[in-house]
Amino acid sequence: MRKTVSAIFVLLIFIVGGCNSPELKISEEDAKSSVIEYHTGHIGNVKILSIELKKNNYIVEWENEENCEQGIDSVDGENGDIEMIEASIC
Repeated sequence: MRKTVSAIFVLLIFIVGGCNSPELKISEEDAKSSVIEYHTGHIGNVKILSIELKKNNYIVEWENEENCEQGIDSVDGENGDIEMIEASIC
């Protein structure tokens, strides 16, 4: 009886774990490129400082030293939409 309950529990963990992690359509490199393109202007170059995957969204920290800008964006891992979380200009 105890082995059966343990087996069912392990099986449920695999099923639930598989359902919570859909395959992302946007790669980390695509997310970086999108943020660079989104913030590139006439002055300076955008540099990616860090990128992290949280709940199917890439959290991208960026800066443009020449233009004195920096910020954090969220890139949707399924459709590539960019949402600005934080930005500053010195």
